[in-house]
Amino acid sequence: MARRHIILAGDSVFDNDGYVPGEPGLIEQMRQSIPSEWSCTKVAVDGDCIAHVKDQIENLPTNATDLVVSIGGNDVRQYSGLLSSVSNAENLRELLRQPLIDFHAEYDEMLNLLEKTRLRTHVCTIYTAIPFEEPVWRQFAPLAIDKFNEVIVDAASQRQITCFRLDTVCVEKADFSSVSPIEPSCQGGQKIVDAIISGLDRPSTL
Repeated sequence: MARRHIILAGDSVFDNDGYVPGEPGLIEQMRQSIPSEWSCTKVAVDGDCIAHVKDQIENLPTNATDLVVSIGGNDVRQYSGLLSSVSNAENLRELLRQPLIDFHAEYDEMLNLLEKTRLRTHVCTIYTAIPFEEPVWRQFAPLAIDKFNEVIVDAASQRQITCFRLDTVCVEKADFSSVSPIEPSCQGGQKIVDAIISGLDRPSTL
């Protein structure tokens, strides 16, 4: 089996160690799950946004082969105040019109940078089944995140970049941390790891 060195970039989806006390974080789960010939490095930083990825990938290991990026959730959270103005799905679409344009531009710029690394690049959608306590968030946040996920999927598809659909991977309440409901739990982390490993060689959106 060919050697591979996987780089995990992005935010707390990959940098979730502080949200799974007493259990392995996602990076350790990845190292335990990959074939013995493979290796893995985490450059993801809890709290980072799309604009921070350029700094994360500045000094990658020379033996890196695959770059997996899970980013965008914190960018989307910046628009969370709009949910207080939502009354229906149509109203939500109008409120998100400009944020989606801005998000698309930032995500495209990031993908342009990733292409320059000449590594096999893979991206992830944002999960939507977050167990929010607030009723308005439970009702409208998944719909809003879906719109941003459409941007991610479309941008990846145009570049023939594999897109791991975390919104279909983490779908149970137990997939999210009891410390913070927007972070993956140990169970959710393992699901993400399994999805990435099984899909690394597939050429299209998963």
